[in-house]
Amino acid sequence: MTLTLQFSIRRNGTLIGKPRATFSHLGDDGPLNRAFVASVLEALEKALPLPVSDSMGGAIAGRTLFPRFTAVSQGAS
Repeated sequence: MTLTLQFSIRRNGTLIGKPRATFSHLGDDGPLNRAFVASVLEALEKALPLPVSDSMGGAIAGRTLFPRFTAVSQGAS
């Protein structure tokens, strides 16, 4: 399963607006898909504000980020 989000952060590492899904490749199991998406959003929430240095914050503030989150099915290699 894969989910790509789009969002921007401020100089201090806080989120600007709400993240938006730009790509997803999910399976046929609806409850599992919802759990995966919820876990991605929870992980992002726990990581915020992102710990960025002053110089890094200045370099990426307001720029659009597109992190991709993936999960591998058990038994897959």
